Amino acid sequence: MNTKQSQKIIQISLFCLFICLQAMIMAACKSAAPAGGVNPEQEAAEYVSLSKERSVLLYPQTPDTSPKLDIALSVVDSKQPEKQFIMDVLYEGQGVEEYADKRLHGYDTMYGEMRSVAEKHPDMSRESLNWFYNETVAYHAGTPRVAVFSRKTESFFSGAHGMQTKDYYVFNLEDKRRLSLRDIIRDDAKQALEDLVEEALRKHMEIPSWIPLSEGGFFEDSVDRPEDFFVSPGGLGFQWDPYEIAPYSAGIIEVIFPYDQIQGLFTDLGLYLTNGFR
Repeated sequence: MNTKQSQKIIQISLFCLFICLQAMIMAACKSAAPAGGVNPEQEAAEYVSLSKERSVLLYPQTPDTSPKLDIALSVVDSKQPEKQFIMDVLYEGQGVEEYADKRLHGYDTMYGEMRSVAEKHPDMSRESLNWFYNETVAYHAGTPRVAVFSRKTESFFSGAHGMQTKDYYVFNLEDKRRLSLRDIIRDDAKQALEDLVEEALRKHMEIPSWIPLSEGGFFEDSVDRPEDFFVSPGGLGFQWDPYEIAPYSAGIIEVIFPYDQIQGLFTDLGLYLTNGFR
């Protein structure tokens, strides 16, 4: 074997070795956890779901034809002592089972009072007497530094239509407390944030810049500093319930700002806590 052949064999061997190493690195990157050593699936797996349902008949003596109240709950729990502070906030200091049971039986008296109302108004439609309440408390997103939960409710207690609400809870896992927007956004960035929010709402409702918000479907021409916020892999988000800033028909409104667009308004703590998302 001459020198040129030997050099060529060595080159081919090195190239094959490079390809193998590159494949190994790519596979490792795909399976590697994000900053902090815990991936989103592992974080979500730390919380267990509990579901409960219950129906209450308005006229128990005629179960086949009676209107009813349906209640459905889906809540999360954590068996880890260091996460108990989250459960205390989400369930108002009650255990998860206790909270769920109180919700299941919380509307019994009010619904029972509808019997006498229905007797006085025999022309009331069956639809107006069929009530429901659904509540879902769920893990939304998180890193080893921060955890985000949401509570969404859908209900109908007579009237023209049902109602929806949604709330976010953002927790600092290191300080063991719920965060406020002031922890994330600097006080001197208030106006800049409001300008970004207005621009996003205009885009959401397709309102040109020269038309006042109140003429495009909102109650006011400006939106005060929002407080119901969340952090996620997609960015910093804000949400409003029906009737909060717009009519019921607008539904729940959410806007999300990518971090590269808004992180200039962040506090040092905000930058630190969202580092695992950015």
